[in-house]
Amino acid sequence: MEFDGFLISIHFYVALQSRVVIYLRRDITIIKDPDVAKLFADGTRRQILQSLRHHEMSTTDLAKALDKSHSSIIHHLNLLKKAGLVEESRLEKKRNLVQAYYRSTARRFIISYSLSDSLSRDAGEFLDWRREMMSKTLEGLGYFDVEVPDKDRERILVLLETCYMREQKAFEEAIEQQVKPINLEKPVRAAIIRIITQLKLSRDEEHSKSIDELGRLLRQGSTEKKEEA
Repeated sequence: MEFDGFLISIHFYVALQSRVVIYLRRDITIIKDPDVAKLFADGTRRQILQSLRHHEMSTTDLAKALDKSHSSIIHHLNLLKKAGLVEESRLEKKRNLVQAYYRSTARRFIISYSLSDSLSRDAGEFLDWRREMMSKTLEGLGYFDVEVPDKDRERILVLLETCYMREQKAFEEAIEQQVKPINLEKPVRAAIIRIITQLKLSRDEEHSKSIDELGRLLRQGSTEKKEEA
């Protein structure tokens, strides 16, 4: 079922008070509040959101899965719930105990590219996490037969981050370009968004220049040598 351009899953549960509650879940949510974006800097909160993307879980389930204390999970859940990133999906009564189950409010969260400047001023942890992701990306290129020259590593890191931010911008704009609800299968909708994103990137000079420079600095390993031979 589609609503306001987002894939919605409707889940019903009957609470102890016999009330019926309807939960609406978005496919993608773009985070534009810098205070909410900062929550993603914490590894435990990211793990909780990842765990709740596809399955509802209780605080006990999360504590066991993440090897964290029950009080720690509750603390992080309260922050995520207050920010609108998780919600209670149902209540379960076992003997004399009532246990709440949680799920994320979206299957995927994206930090808006528009927050880059504000986050750079007062969210050091978030930026450290993003830089760490870029560094891991750089190291991971070797697994795909791509050689990273030592003398160009710093410049390549800058280019990777530039490409990442421009791609995030194009992707976000592609999502927000949808003007009316559609009734398409998820893979079809994803393909449409991917095409629109690529079209936007093809007109993005900064992205094109960064990709061209990356192409000159990065070296394909044995695969490219075999092709040249």
